[in-house]
Amino acid sequence: MGYNKGDNYEQSIFDLLSAKGLIATGSSRGGAGNSTDIKFLYNSQEYNLEVKLDLEADYGQKMLRWDDGIWSWCVDDAVTAFYTSVGVLDIVNAKNFIPNRYSIPRDEITVQQKKQDQKAFEDKLEIDINSLYDFYGNKDCYYIQIGGYGFYHLKQDILSKYGFYAVLKVDKKEKPKKSYYDIEEKDDRKFPPII
Repeated sequence: MGYNKGDNYEQSIFDLLSAKGLIATGSSRGGAGNSTDIKFLYNSQEYNLEVKLDLEADYGQKMLRWDDGIWSWCVDDAVTAFYTSVGVLDIVNAKNFIPNRYSIPRDEITVQQKKQDQKAFEDKLEIDINSLYDFYGNKDCYYIQIGGYGFYHLKQDILSKYGFYAVLKVDKKEKPKKSYYDIEEKDDRKFPPII
C-alpha cells in the first residue's frame, strides 16, 4: 500500500501497464521524487508518463526557508525552478508576514499557531497550460494519465498518434474535456493505442 491516494493510484496504473506487457522488466515507478512517475514501452522503447490522481493533485511539494523576511527554496531543482517561473516565490514573499515558527521559540509554538502558519500558504495558483507543457517537456515527458479524465499527450505527441490521443488543454473557467482514452478503461473509454 502506498503512502497516500496519489501513490496508490500511480501503483495501480503501473500494474495495469505491466499486465499488458508495457513495462520493461526490472522497471520501477519514479514515486514522489523528481523523476518521471512511470516509463511505458511502445515499439520496445521507453516513454515517460506522469500520473495524477485527479485535477487537484499537486506537482511536487517543496520546502521553503525564511531568512531576514525573504522566502527561498530549501533545495533548488526542476520543480522549484518551475514554481519560481510561474511566480510562486513572488506570491509568497508578497504576503509579508513573519511566521510564528520564526518569532516564537520552537518549544512554545502551539498547534493553533502552526496551523496559522500553514494556512498562510494555502493558496492555489492557476498557471498557463504552456507552462505545464514546458515543465514536463523539460523532463522529456509528453504523456499524462489523470484519474477520472484519462490519457493525454502534453506539449507534443512524440509517438505521432495525433488522431488517437487527446491533448490536455485547460480553460481556466472549465475542467478539461475527458479523453477518449484511459489506461483504466473507465466510463467506456478505450485503452490508449500504445500496444
